[in-house]
Amino acid sequence: MTTLSHQKSQLRPLTKIHSKTKEVYTRPAAIAAEIEAVLQWPLHDAFSLASQHKLKPQTLVYLLRNFQPNRPTQQYNSMVVAFFSRVERAGWSFVKDLAQDAQERVHGEVKDVILRMWGTEAMDAFELSFKKVVDRLYMTAYDKILLRLRTEVPWEDLSDRESGETGEDFAEALAVSHHGPSAPLAEVKTELAQIMELLSPKERDAVIYVHHLRMTELEAAEQMGCTDRNVRHLLKKAREKAQDKRRKGALDCA
Repeated sequence: MTTLSHQKSQLRPLTKIHSKTKEVYTRPAAIAAEIEAVLQWPLHDAFSLASQHKLKPQTLVYLLRNFQPNRPTQQYNSMVVAFFSRVERAGWSFVKDLAQDAQERVHGEVKDVILRMWGTEAMDAFELSFKKVVDRLYMTAYDKILLRLRTEVPWEDLSDRESGETGEDFAEALAVSHHGPSAPLAEVKTELAQIMELLSPKERDAVIYVHHLRMTELEAAEQMGCTDRNVRHLLKKAREKAQDKRRKGALDCA
């Protein structure tokens, strides 16, 4: 029966350099000992126990990093699922008091960061101290999502405000220029609501952050977790949809 030790005869060292001590990361002795013991097991048994949460999370990370198959397998995929499950469980204390939607957003933010780390030496940190890394990721994601929640404005509210300035400015920002500045506010608001229905959630967010909350494209990008180039593209798509709706409206009235 194939064993891990036949494929990887030695415990692979970590390579990431600590930013403060300038020393190479080193696994705790207990973690190194468990991994060395697991390397003597049949591959199937090691994967199975790791996916059942019966090994330390650091050992699970080691197996994921060093025994990735050439093509996807059910066993390996089960370990990936187990890894993210353990990450969410370790970070539960940070999200338990949030609404379900906010919890999912924090979990998703953490997962996105880990996927960007995947395959790089940054993953060394999980083998050095799994819980500390998860705590840091969740603290950062928690603060980021809460900032978004505090600044997000339901788009429906924008078309129901009494202030004429909001409706006019917002419609103008979407490049709805056919009617000119003399268009009745009620007409602008109605058209605005119809346009917003056409936009994707991300396009709405971009428009709200930049044109309603007066953020720069870079500031909006930070809130949305993307690049300013992405924000610029989303705004362009929103304007195109607004202009397309205007053209269709003009043809219907002709």
